[in-house]
Amino acid sequence: MYEIWLMLNIVWELALSIWPWLVALAVLWLVLMMMAKGGRAADWRACLPKAIMLGLLVGVVIFFVTPLWSKSGLGEMKYWVDWANLIGIAVAWAAAGTLFAWPLLTWLRKSRQRPSLA
Repeated sequence: MYEIWLMLNIVWELALSIWPWLVALAVLWLVLMMMAKGGRAADWRACLPKAIMLGLLVGVVIFFVTPLWSKSGLGEMKYWVDWANLIGIAVAWAAAGTLFAWPLLTWLRKSRQRPSLA
């Protein structure tokens, strides 16, 4: 239990150290949502599988790259907390990738289907 509490404290402290970036990402996400607003429900449904695939791709890449960024490797991870952290980081990035890709793909689809005035 101590390891989980320690991990949550570390995540909280990291979030506090980068809070301006987190606010900027939240604003960017809101802008993407506003740009995609007005898209038909069919557009949102059609773009969801692509967004999930992009999110999964981001998660898989992050899973394998994160140990390299910390000058480590998957072979160095011997404790279950290490694996839980790595999986948690990859899942968080996959969710973020999906949440950013979905409105972006919907907006692109909506803008391509806009009828011309000619």
